[in-house]
Amino acid sequence: MDGKIFEAKRGHYIKKDKVEDGLEEIFGEYTKENDIYVVSDYKAFKTVEIEVLENKNKKNKLRVDTDSDMDKASQALDSKRDLDNFLELVTGYTPKERMKKAKEKAKKS
Repeated sequence: MDGKIFEAKRGHYIKKDKVEDGLEEIFGEYTKENDIYVVSDYKAFKTVEIEVLENKNKKNKLRVDTDSDMDKASQALDSKRDLDNFLELVTGYTPKERMKKAKEKAKKS
């Protein structure tokens, strides 16, 4: 599974139960396949795959991979907004904070 990796904000912890609650709250239905949460056919997304990457001595991270349905492009903004809300709920970072963090990481590499 490819996708983007998201870290949790200081004071926030990515836990499976929190991910499951967030998925149910934002997306409604989801399935779990080999520790990967899958949301199928949600607005402009064909699939959203979410995996909690567990680290023994560090904070867990979240890997998110999306596949868009171009036939539903009119719903893209709502879909992105819902994904942003989910990520904020689970990681503690707002979309603006995630963008700033990504820019800082890009400058370092």
